Amino acid sequence: MRHILTIFILFLFAGCQSAGKKAEKPLNAELLPAGVVPSRIRVTDLNYWTEQGQFFVTGVCINESGVWEQIWLNVSFTGEQGRALSAGGAASAVIPTFSGAVPPMGRTTFFAGWPLSVFSGVPAACTVREEGSLKVSPGAILLTENVGGVRMMVPEAPGKPASVEAAWQISAVLNNPLPQTAQHPKLELLLFGTDRKLWFSTVLDPGDSLYKSLIVMDKTGPMAGGEKRELGISVHYDQLPAALREKKIGRVELLAFDAR
Repeated sequence: MRHILTIFILFLFAGCQSAGKKAEKPLNAELLPAGVVPSRIRVTDLNYWTEQGQFFVTGVCINESGVWEQIWLNVSFTGEQGRALSAGGAASAVIPTFSGAVPPMGRTTFFAGWPLSVFSGVPAACTVREEGSLKVSPGAILLTENVGGVRMMVPEAPGKPASVEAAWQISAVLNNPLPQTAQHPKLELLLFGTDRKLWFSTVLDPGDSLYKSLIVMDKTGPMAGGEKRELGISVHYDQLPAALREKKIGRVELLAFDAR
């Protein structure tokens, strides 16, 4: 389960610049390549919270531009009284979406976090908008079908009935419906709590040996046009955000893309 939380852990130390006078450029502006242009996106399922001395944000980004794009987002922060806060001395921060090539009306997710020490106050909310994009060439469009999940129960103590929800076993079918080959299929896992809020999203690479203990797929590697693959994913609670450990998972979604 440790590898499924790569994004969750990496961002624990992101943006460690001291808070202070606001800079002209957003925090992590170096993530933006030359030539980015404005885009049209819509953010849904936005959620943010504080945990373990970090402020986290996650959500879904929909590409409404009408062309294939790689998208970066801008996150701005406010305190309890609605006062704008700086992060690392900047008025906002830049974060990437997980997919590097989002088709028109396609969806991708994002997950990011910052230590509370980088803010000029205590963050209570945030706003996510587009920061910029690059037009990319069209490619394979991957679909996830028949997504379902089964709760895995274990005994609270030896000899007791299985009454504790310890994990989810997710099943799905990955489909490449168009003639074009998908060279490097990846998955985006979205975990919603029983409160219907999105609390976690991450990227999974079925072809990476790091994920062998988490993902079972009948075949890995490039997917030919028209090919379908059955897959299973094990999700354990031990390192998920506290809200999911407390409220439990209520729904799972899977998105898929061909990594560029």
